[in-house]
Amino acid sequence: MQDDDGLSLPIGGVIEDVYITAPVSRGGDGITVYGSDGPVVIRNCTVDLGRWPLDKLDEGLSGVDGARAEARMTKVCRVGKGVLWGNGDYPESDAARGELLLEDCIVRDIGRRAPEAQDGVRVTMRRCVIRNWGIRGRFTVRAFAAWAHDGASILAEDCVFWQDRFLQAGLWGFVVDLANWIGWSWNRRDRNPLHWLLPGVCRGLTASQGGTVSAARCYKNRWWIRLSGHEGPRMGKKEALALMADLEGRLL
Repeated sequence: MQDDDGLSLPIGGVIEDVYITAPVSRGGDGITVYGSDGPVVIRNCTVDLGRWPLDKLDEGLSGVDGARAEARMTKVCRVGKGVLWGNGDYPESDAARGELLLEDCIVRDIGRRAPEAQDGVRVTMRRCVIRNWGIRGRFTVRAFAAWAHDGASILAEDCVFWQDRFLQAGLWGFVVDLANWIGWSWNRRDRNPLHWLLPGVCRGLTASQGGTVSAARCYKNRWWIRLSGHEGPRMGKKEALALMADLEGRLL
């Protein structure tokens, strides 16, 4: 694995063993996958953009125009926006082909999008750790972890959703977050009061505006973290801590 601020990523195929500390893709992304790239495998990579100001960044990992990718043993951290699949510009191709698998991955210390799925894309998460979304210094506008909307879906299996504290962005950040969720719901003419009034720090796995989410054997460390669509028994704390330690130990 190398640390190369001037890294040029391959198109399609396999993106492997890279440590990204500066925006690589045009638009300020760490890694961008396009539908024209064909299926892409992202393996044993880290995107850590913590030393960059948010106005110079966009996504840590994004999928555009029907992108298909599998991300395994990959970490996205210290970005404002973590993972976005379906960017709103290509709703037809995203709904037809857009797919993302996150397996044995970590998304932590971000503002939002862990991941965000929209426009009919399908996201599957297995054995992932989502930790500390909406944190001070990476927060802008709104906070959330995994969120599906506008026909997209997210399935989470054996995943951990973890928040170290409630006021991640401070009291003022909490107020800004809630105000912007109210504004979003107003603009979308959403009549569900939960979509208006649930703070971003509580949004572990949620869906709105036609999105769907489901989960099995997942863990949350705070009672106020919402995991919508969870069915069956939850992962135990001992197992959750073991998964976190294992992934943090293997992912740089």
